[in-house]
Amino acid sequence: MNVRLRELAADESGQALALTAIFLVGLVAVLGLVADGGLVMAQRRDLQHAADAAAAAGAMQLDEAAYRASGGAVVVLDPGAAREAAIVRLIGEDGTDHAVYADGTRVEVAVSRQATTAFLRVLGVEAVEITARAVAEPRFGVGGPVP
Repeated sequence: MNVRLRELAADESGQALALTAIFLVGLVAVLGLVADGGLVMAQRRDLQHAADAAAAAGAMQLDEAAYRASGGAVVVLDPGAAREAAIVRLIGEDGTDHAVYADGTRVEVAVSRQATTAFLRVLGVEAVEITARAVAEPRFGVGGPVP
């Protein structure tokens, strides 16, 4: 019986198949991570664009009364209008949680969303949370307010 076990242990046929299977599983896992990483980065970029646009929309809401009263020397935000403009800009972003802070000097927008995965679902990772933040201050230039 020991002789038969030694013969089986010395037989290396089929080893290439096992190594190939292990290699392919590893290759698919790495390709999945790369593909999902790219998808998450693209969704993160889109979320950052939305945050930037919302902050810019808020930064254009100037307090006209303060501006006129100072003869154009003081440029400050109308905080209520700035917050509302930023929130209105984010309405079209489905599945996005947001927080908007506005005072007389700046508008800050923080947004977050669940980015779905494609290949990582096999490992049980359905989604990854992504966040973006943007800050804009009012500026007054030749063509009007510039965030």
